[in-house]
Amino acid sequence: MNTAAHPNTTPPQHPLIVVTDLDGCLLDHHSYSAQAAEKALKTLKSLNIPCVFNSSKTYGEMLALREKLNNPDPFVCENGGAIFIPKSNGHGYNSEILHSSYLAILKVLHSLRQQGFQFRGFNDMTATEVAALTGLSVEDAHLAKQRSASEPLLWTGSDEQLTDFRRALAMHNLRLLSGGRFHHVMGPNDKAHGLEFCRHHYQTLWQQPVRVIALGDGENDRAMLSAADFAIVIPGIKSTLDLQHPQLRIASKAGPAGWNETLLSLLDDLFKEAHSG
Repeated sequence: MNTAAHPNTTPPQHPLIVVTDLDGCLLDHHSYSAQAAEKALKTLKSLNIPCVFNSSKTYGEMLALREKLNNPDPFVCENGGAIFIPKSNGHGYNSEILHSSYLAILKVLHSLRQQGFQFRGFNDMTATEVAALTGLSVEDAHLAKQRSASEPLLWTGSDEQLTDFRRALAMHNLRLLSGGRFHHVMGPNDKAHGLEFCRHHYQTLWQQPVRVIALGDGENDRAMLSAADFAIVIPGIKSTLDLQHPQLRIASKAGPAGWNETLLSLLDDLFKEAHSG
């Protein structure tokens, strides 16, 4: 399958796009399976509604996952660090990079470690260690280590030191986002930048306003969910994200089962509303 071919050049009947987090959301927290969301994914395809993956995952991880899930749509890597739009000729991607370089991030982290801050990043770990921490296969862990825009890390210092660490990063125009498993050091971009870029992309492509449904489960999804027209919060493993949004739905189930059920319900309500109007 050629996932690079650009789909959705013809607007759907209802100009919507779905922008979603992956781990613990579309993908099961433990098995990384999206099987429970299969019905909703098929419904989106049948309605010609793009499903944009917006994740902390790397470019390499995203390519493998899109192939597995037969997803040809644009995707956003490393918490908004880079956006990839399939080219219209079906060969490769147009990329938009929104971040400090990975090498620059590592240089700052090296300096902060010398100041006494305690952490272990993916760059400090072998693929085997990353696999053990994430539940990924060693092969997939290799892909997770091939980073270009952010560095996931395990914090091993105190909560007080973590506050100081955030301040130190800010002095270098970097910030710390808390994800489901790791803290992520990255530039000033976030998943909301990815969402707005994709909204603008489809508004230009379809020549009409586009509404966005966003789904997420973690603190690093907050900005993305807040920027969407419709926000769906998926319950987390430890807690459920507390979000204020005028069009908010909270799934009753975790992971892809909640993703599937709540998205289908929202789509059904939106289409009923459109037809009654």
